[in-house]
Amino acid sequence: MDPFAELKRIVQELRATLVVLGTIQTPDLLRPDVPHGQLVTEELAHWSIRVYAYSILCQFREMLRSTLLLYDAGQVPAIFLCCRAIFEMAAHAYYVKKHAMQYLDKKDFNAVWNFMLGINQGSRHMREKQEAAGEPGPGIVEGPHISKVIACFDEFFAEHRREKPARDNYSFLGEFCHPNSFAFTNHIECDEPRTTVSVRVTFSKPSPDSCMQALPDALFSCMPLLFSMDKLLVQLKDTGFSKACHDFWKITGPEADKSDNEK
Repeated sequence: MDPFAELKRIVQELRATLVVLGTIQTPDLLRPDVPHGQLVTEELAHWSIRVYAYSILCQFREMLRSTLLLYDAGQVPAIFLCCRAIFEMAAHAYYVKKHAMQYLDKKDFNAVWNFMLGINQGSRHMREKQEAAGEPGPGIVEGPHISKVIACFDEFFAEHRREKPARDNYSFLGEFCHPNSFAFTNHIECDEPRTTVSVRVTFSKPSPDSCMQALPDALFSCMPLLFSMDKLLVQLKDTGFSKACHDFWKITGPEADKSDNEK
């Protein structure tokens, strides 16, 4: 496999996927008139899920747009940060779909609401500030820790016969986002003379070829985000993601026309 051709194909498919994501229309979502503290209705539970689905869609496609802008500008290090965030959102979408559907299947709308409260409004930072200040009133909830989300995402990887678990991919992306050897070696070249033990280190901009370490995960992440949200929303009779799933599969599926990428 030609790495240059493979990178070109992935970038082209990401560009096409961004167009598909842009076709999903975000609706205006009016909260059902259910006072706080009263029994959670089915409509209110569904509303909370739809708020999440379209919120993460908006964030996901803007992060993907940023990734492609950075790629075109040759800003390689920042691409890894974006791809890691994209991977997190895909894992999060799968996690939310799994647990929300479990509560929906039981028609436990109160459980749906409490779960989605942490998802939509959870903030560890704000909870800790509230506790430190000793502020009265209801406590701010905290969303699920990313390690728990990624562990759940391992199930999706196993279902799709990925060679490594999700946590391995996530850890690898993270290595390029921290001040350590993975990030540093993107900028250096070492010349080791054969006759001495000295080493000459020179510095340069990272090669665009390094993006092959991150962009495949960004492309893969589009699938669980789209299909998880579609499966969840269809249960609520919302087909807002359905056509995009179909179009994405036409771009990336086994029967997709790759001829343009092979020219």
